[in-house]
Amino acid sequence: MPIRFRAAHDQIPTFARADLPEDLVRACFNEPHVPPLPGLEEAIRAEIPRLNEYGSALDAARAAVGRAHGRAPEEVLFGSGSMDLIRALVGAVCEPGDEVLFSWPTFEGYVSACHTHGATPVTVPATPDGAPDVAALAAALTPRTRVVIVATPDNPSGRALTGEELERLAAAIPGDVVLALDEAYSDFATSPRARFGAPVFGDAIALPDGAVVLRTLSKAAGLASLRVGYALGRPEVIAGLAKMRTENGVDRLAIAAAAFCFSDAGLDAIDERVAWIVAERQRIERTLRDRMERAEAEGEPSIPVPHSDGNFVWLPVGERAEELATELRTTARILARAFPGLGVRYTVVEAEHNDRFIDAVSAWATTQR
Repeated sequence: MPIRFRAAHDQIPTFARADLPEDLVRACFNEPHVPPLPGLEEAIRAEIPRLNEYGSALDAARAAVGRAHGRAPEEVLFGSGSMDLIRALVGAVCEPGDEVLFSWPTFEGYVSACHTHGATPVTVPATPDGAPDVAALAAALTPRTRVVIVATPDNPSGRALTGEELERLAAAIPGDVVLALDEAYSDFATSPRARFGAPVFGDAIALPDGAVVLRTLSKAAGLASLRVGYALGRPEVIAGLAKMRTENGVDRLAIAAAAFCFSDAGLDAIDERVAWIVAERQRIERTLRDRMERAEAEGEPSIPVPHSDGNFVWLPVGERAEELATELRTTARILARAFPGLGVRYTVVEAEHNDRFIDAVSAWATTQR
């Protein structure tokens, strides 16, 4: 007799990533194309002689993260990427049938986290420019709502909310509902009015006591393979989430890497890396906008090129998304992420590949009728 899985099991997507041809540029996963931070390998190597032991230098790492965010160590919880912590949050506060509210489209992992714990995902359409709709989210609250997740900057649109928008949403959420801010891409934000719940060495916006801020070291720090993220919140909230996680669930090498990232040398190196990625993103967007404006002036087709606050460029080409992604793959050997019916997301990578992306998009956009 076959094993009987629970009903929600079929709603959890199977994650499978096939090996890609070597000549394809991986610009679809939002992973930075950068070498390890200077000094990182030495910090990891120092922990290898103790791989036989349980545990890690967790207290020191929590203290380092706390200092950067103006938090006490007991307000920091590490996880195997921020997705691990999102699942822990849903599992900690949701009974079967309770609701988790978030904008759509956004990071698909929120849906998976709900089905893992029997919660009900409730999606609210994003604004026309792809931002979470604060008023619509507030209006969608029900007595069954237990968590509201807001990604800022959002994925795939790259839109970041303002501090005023976040504070309005926080004010609308009942005190027993968790507001979770997913700030995976906040390091790359340049919108003048963008504000966040946990800026590094900055002033956070006012958040309710039950709020949780989720961050990852996969993007700006380039630690995607080590799977390390962290949550920030009040000590009692963090203690509650910790119960849902496997003890020593983030390994010794990942914790050593995280501690290094929040050293002076690590923070300086990350700042330098982020500055380069942001400058490249702005160059790509600026160049494409200039070309689209020239095309329009000459009566040729064009596409919109909105501002993104992520480590990626977002092209909302609607029903032509898969067509553009196929064109990039076949003519430029670039693998970008198509969101059917919405657009194409391109991760900022090496400058030479970014140039190929610009040329391929320009040629495709201005020759379509």
